[in-house]
Amino acid sequence: MNQIKERLAYLKGLAEGLNVGQSTPEGRVLVGIMEVMNEMARSLDRLTMMQDQLEEYIEAVDDDLGDLEDHVFGESLEEDDFEYDEDLELDDDTAIEYLEMICPNCGETVFVDEDVFKGDEIIEVLCPECQETVLVNDNTGEDEVTTDL
Repeated sequence: MNQIKERLAYLKGLAEGLNVGQSTPEGRVLVGIMEVMNEMARSLDRLTMMQDQLEEYIEAVDDDLGDLEDHVFGESLEEDDFEYDEDLELDDDTAIEYLEMICPNCGETVFVDEDVFKGDEIIEVLCPECQETVLVNDNTGEDEVTTDL
Protein backbone atom coordinates (compact mmCIF):
# COMPACT_ATOMS: atom_id res chain seq x y z
CA MET A 1 0.00 0.00 0.00
CA ASN A 2 2.85 2.36 0.79
CA GLN A 3 4.30 1.74 -2.64
CA ILE A 4 1.10 3.04 -4.27
CA LYS A 5 1.17 6.20 -2.15
CA GLU A 6 4.83 6.78 -2.99
CA ARG A 7 4.19 6.41 -6.71
CA LEU A 8 1.21 8.78 -6.53
CA ALA A 9 3.32 11.35 -4.70
CA TYR A 10 6.04 10.98 -7.35
CA LEU A 11 3.52 11.48 -10.18
CA LYS A 12 2.03 14.51 -8.43
CA GLY A 13 5.49 16.07 -8.03
CA LEU A 14 6.33 15.26 -11.66
CA ALA A 15 3.11 16.90 -12.84
CA GLU A 16 3.81 20.02 -10.79
CA GLY A 17 7.38 20.14 -12.08
CA LEU A 18 6.11 19.98 -15.68
CA ASN A 19 3.53 22.69 -14.94
CA VAL A 20 0.64 20.38 -15.80
CA GLY A 21 -2.43 22.21 -14.65
CA GLN A 22 -5.90 23.35 -15.48
CA SER A 23 -4.78 25.54 -18.39
CA THR A 24 -4.80 22.81 -21.07
CA PRO A 25 -7.34 20.06 -21.73
CA GLU A 26 -4.65 17.40 -21.33
CA GLY A 27 -3.59 18.93 -18.03
CA ARG A 28 -7.15 18.84 -16.69
CA VAL A 29 -7.41 15.15 -17.66
CA LEU A 30 -4.13 14.28 -15.95
CA VAL A 31 -5.03 16.24 -12.80
CA GLY A 32 -8.45 14.52 -12.72
CA ILE A 33 -6.84 11.08 -13.12
CA MET A 34 -4.44 11.80 -10.26
CA GLU A 35 -7.32 12.95 -8.01
CA VAL A 36 -9.24 9.74 -8.76
CA MET A 37 -6.13 7.65 -8.09
CA ASN A 38 -5.60 9.51 -4.81
CA GLU A 39 -9.18 8.76 -3.75
CA MET A 40 -8.70 5.10 -4.72
CA ALA A 41 -5.58 4.93 -2.54
CA ARG A 42 -7.50 6.35 0.46
CA SER A 43 -10.33 3.85 -0.12
CA LEU A 44 -7.82 1.02 -0.35
CA ASP A 45 -6.30 2.19 2.94
CA ARG A 46 -9.73 2.09 4.63
CA LEU A 47 -10.46 -1.38 3.20
CA THR A 48 -7.09 -2.70 4.38
CA MET A 49 -7.69 -1.32 7.86
CA MET A 50 -11.19 -2.84 8.00
CA GLN A 51 -9.85 -6.20 6.78
CA ASP A 52 -7.20 -6.18 9.50
CA GLN A 53 -9.88 -5.48 12.11
CA LEU A 54 -12.04 -8.32 10.76
CA GLU A 55 -9.09 -10.72 10.84
CA GLU A 56 -8.45 -9.85 14.49
CA TYR A 57 -12.15 -10.31 15.28
CA ILE A 58 -12.29 -13.69 13.51
CA GLU A 59 -9.20 -14.88 15.37
CA ALA A 60 -10.79 -13.84 18.68
CA VAL A 61 -14.04 -15.66 17.80
CA ASP A 62 -12.04 -18.74 16.76
CA ASP A 63 -10.17 -18.72 20.08
CA ASP A 64 -13.44 -18.32 22.00
CA LEU A 65 -15.00 -21.16 20.02
CA GLY A 66 -12.03 -23.39 20.78
CA ASP A 67 -12.36 -22.59 24.49
CA LEU A 68 -16.09 -23.33 24.36
CA GLU A 69 -15.51 -26.65 22.58
CA ASP A 70 -12.96 -27.63 25.23
CA HIS A 71 -15.41 -26.66 27.97
CA VAL A 72 -18.36 -28.53 26.45
CA PHE A 73 -16.63 -31.56 24.98
CA GLY A 74 -13.58 -31.73 27.22
CA GLU A 75 -10.05 -31.53 26.03
CA SER A 76 -9.71 -32.35 22.38
CA LEU A 77 -8.65 -35.91 21.77
CA GLU A 78 -6.48 -36.99 18.92
CA GLU A 79 -7.18 -40.15 16.96
CA ASP A 80 -4.03 -41.68 18.45
CA ASP A 81 -5.51 -41.30 21.95
CA PHE A 82 -7.93 -44.16 21.28
CA GLU A 83 -6.90 -47.77 21.51
CA TYR A 84 -8.67 -50.45 19.54
CA ASP A 85 -9.64 -53.42 21.70
CA GLU A 86 -9.94 -56.54 19.59
CA ASP A 87 -11.63 -58.36 22.48
CA LEU A 88 -14.67 -56.14 22.02
CA GLU A 89 -15.20 -57.33 18.46
CA LEU A 90 -18.43 -59.24 17.97
CA ASP A 91 -18.03 -62.69 16.53
CA ASP A 92 -20.81 -64.87 15.13
CA ASP A 93 -21.69 -66.21 18.59
CA THR A 94 -22.13 -62.79 20.19
CA ALA A 95 -23.58 -60.87 17.26
CA ILE A 96 -26.91 -59.22 17.95
CA GLU A 97 -29.64 -60.82 15.90
CA TYR A 98 -33.03 -59.26 15.38
CA LEU A 99 -36.06 -59.49 13.15
CA GLU A 100 -37.19 -56.42 11.27
CA MET A 101 -40.95 -56.13 10.77
CA ILE A 102 -43.32 -53.53 9.39
CA CYS A 103 -46.34 -52.70 11.53
CA PRO A 104 -49.44 -53.54 9.45
CA ASN A 105 -51.38 -50.77 11.21
CA CYS A 106 -49.12 -47.71 10.85
CA GLY A 107 -46.22 -48.89 8.66
CA GLU A 108 -43.55 -48.22 11.32
CA THR A 109 -40.47 -50.46 11.27
CA VAL A 110 -40.27 -52.60 14.42
CA PHE A 111 -37.12 -54.47 15.48
CA VAL A 112 -37.58 -57.66 17.50
CA ASP A 113 -34.67 -59.23 19.41
CA GLU A 114 -33.99 -62.93 18.77
CA ASP A 115 -34.40 -63.65 22.50
CA VAL A 116 -38.15 -63.24 22.03
CA PHE A 117 -38.16 -66.53 20.15
CA LYS A 118 -35.97 -68.48 22.60
CA GLY A 119 -37.99 -68.37 25.81
CA ASP A 120 -40.92 -70.56 26.82
CA GLU A 121 -43.12 -67.69 27.92
CA ILE A 122 -45.61 -65.94 25.67
CA ILE A 123 -44.38 -62.53 24.59
CA GLU A 124 -46.42 -59.92 22.77
CA VAL A 125 -44.48 -57.30 20.77
CA LEU A 126 -46.16 -53.91 20.42
CA CYS A 127 -45.48 -51.25 17.81
CA PRO A 128 -43.78 -48.30 19.55
CA GLU A 129 -45.70 -45.86 17.36
CA CYS A 130 -49.33 -47.02 17.51
CA GLN A 131 -49.14 -49.57 20.38
CA GLU A 132 -50.83 -52.26 18.25
CA THR A 133 -49.71 -55.89 18.53
CA VAL A 134 -47.18 -56.68 15.82
CA LEU A 135 -45.99 -60.12 16.93
CA VAL A 136 -47.02 -62.75 19.46
CA ASN A 137 -44.54 -65.44 20.45
CA ASP A 138 -46.77 -68.26 21.62
CA ASN A 139 -44.40 -71.13 20.89
CA THR A 140 -43.61 -73.87 23.32
CA GLY A 141 -40.02 -74.51 22.38
CA GLU A 142 -40.82 -74.63 18.65
CA ASP A 143 -39.90 -72.03 16.06
CA GLU A 144 -43.46 -71.01 15.42
CA VAL A 145 -44.41 -67.34 15.36
CA THR A 146 -47.82 -65.85 14.69
CA THR A 147 -48.44 -62.32 13.63
CA ASP A 148 -51.61 -60.28 13.86
CA LEU A 149 -52.52 -58.68 10.59
